[in-house]
Amino acid sequence: MARLMLRIKVSMILIGLFCTLYLGLLPLSEWFERKDLVAAPEEIVFVNTSVCHVSGPRNPAAFCCAIEPINKLRCRMPQLLTAVTQDGSNFLEANKISEDLNCRYWLKSRYTRIHSGRYTTDGRFDLKSGANRKIKIGTGEQIVRIRCSDKFNETKYHDVHYFLPPPDRKLKPTESPEKLSVMVLGIDSVSHMHFVRYFPLVQSFLENHPHTMFLGYSRVGLDANANLVPFLGGKSRRVAVSDFLSDEKFSLWEGFKMQGYSTAYGEDNAKGILSGRNGDEELPKNKVDFDLTPVLVEMDNHTRYSIDLKERIHCTAGRKFQEVLRHFILQLVPYMQGMLFFSFFWQSQGVEEYYEYASHLDLSYMMLLKKLVDADILNNTLLFLMSDHGLRAGEYRMSLQGMKEESQPLMVAIYPEWLKRKYPLAVGNLEGNAHSLITPYDLRETLADVLVLGQLKNANIEVGMKRLQSQPAHKLPRGISLFLPVPDHRTCELAHIPPLFCFCRELTEIPTDDGLVLRSSRFLVESINQLIKPFGQCRQLKLEMVLLAYFLDLGDESFVYELRLRVRTTPGSGVFEATVRLSDVLLLTSPISRVNHYLGQSHCVGDPGLKLFCLCV
Repeated sequence: MARLMLRIKVSMILIGLFCTLYLGLLPLSEWFERKDLVAAPEEIVFVNTSVCHVSGPRNPAAFCCAIEPINKLRCRMPQLLTAVTQDGSNFLEANKISEDLNCRYWLKSRYTRIHSGRYTTDGRFDLKSGANRKIKIGTGEQIVRIRCSDKFNETKYHDVHYFLPPPDRKLKPTESPEKLSVMVLGIDSVSHMHFVRYFPLVQSFLENHPHTMFLGYSRVGLDANANLVPFLGGKSRRVAVSDFLSDEKFSLWEGFKMQGYSTAYGEDNAKGILSGRNGDEELPKNKVDFDLTPVLVEMDNHTRYSIDLKERIHCTAGRKFQEVLRHFILQLVPYMQGMLFFSFFWQSQGVEEYYEYASHLDLSYMMLLKKLVDADILNNTLLFLMSDHGLRAGEYRMSLQGMKEESQPLMVAIYPEWLKRKYPLAVGNLEGNAHSLITPYDLRETLADVLVLGQLKNANIEVGMKRLQSQPAHKLPRGISLFLPVPDHRTCELAHIPPLFCFCRELTEIPTDDGLVLRSSRFLVESINQLIKPFGQCRQLKLEMVLLAYFLDLGDESFVYELRLRVRTTPGSGVFEATVRLSDVLLLTSPISRVNHYLGQSHCVGDPGLKLFCLCV
């Protein structure tokens, strides 16, 4: 009997232990099951409208063929001097000089004609080995070039510095509750997926700040200039309440200046996107208060040296040009704290040429954004972190994924928290456009609304929404403010996106030896020859091979047929892409894009547009 009772007790204990373990582990097993159910999708959706759906792999296969030894691309000259402004005076500060040096400097104002060799004054000073010394240069805004030589007259240091003294706090304007500063922070040739791959720190920063990532942002032109000029200066019809920028020659620079904003512009290239071939052709005269161009031109003319074989990444002394640009932005922070600003900054060196170069920018851009937060700049600023297109040339661009990413540039809007509280309908529309098909023309209309921020109140936005909804499809404006809902039926044609840059259409690969494909490909090459024919120094090209051919589906109701072609030409092995429409006559329906590097083949022409096609005799 005692044994029986013992067995019963043991059985009850075991049953209780089993139930405890089972019931305790059940929530854990359910947690694992739920985790599987909500696993991240394998694809990311870029555009999701009734007429366009564009998606792609969330984690595209690793690409190793374009890896460059970018970790070795460092400036090889020493940085012996730094520029500091103290108590209203400008100084060159020397630290730990290793040998006796004799230095000469030249001063000029940024208002001096950019390519002029004139200097307002010059002077000399000595640096002794091991000495820490400050050399007073002058006062106010100045550009100074310094060359230091040793006793054998060998140059040991050659650099250009820019002095921008902090603003006078007494001149701080009265803050307006109905104004918002604007900053464009651009990185060339970065697609959305390239940003996902190589900017984890910036992505973590964004998670903690109000922002909208526009995955349906598309380019409308081949290069940076063709995509940014429509943004900063292109004409577009308005659908919102006001119409500040209806004049075709009315650029955003002028619009913001008229509204009392200070303006700033800087690139990391003396011959940049907006500066033009002569340094100041594209920017409106007298519309930029703080311009880095004269500093970069002085560096480009005197102190520049390259650190890569392609000669696309430049240094001055111990600093890359891109570091000079970021320092310029930080120099402007005290000004941005006290006044309204419209500022445009753009980096292109390195990222245009090297697939993995973007990975070395993540930390610096995260730190820059953090400093803007710490200085309270972003609490009163709409910031566009953006690009112009993806990688345009190289091995990765030759892949199907690279071809798609070229037309899916990065576009993120970062804004203060109070903006959504104050204008809920407008910002709600902004966030709702995350997967809409949008272009640089829309960005321009959005900033036109920022100029009259008070009109983003719900009642005004409702009027604009009704007006937009009443527009028939064929009369939709080219640019639509992102504070309004971009119509669901907007197509690439309605958004003025050329066929070569539109991935709303399905691509069907067809044989490259098809008769129509060969005829269209020869027409494409002949179109290139017509472009370069007036230039005798450029060789005429012949079709060597059709590399790829796609049929573009324009829908069942269309009687038009288009082909997307990739061809290789001889001599020179240039690889080009374009779309050709098949009708009674062949017609190019897109710009012609070159998708492999031409390096020094086009040295005999200066026009960037011709360099794509010209093989010098």
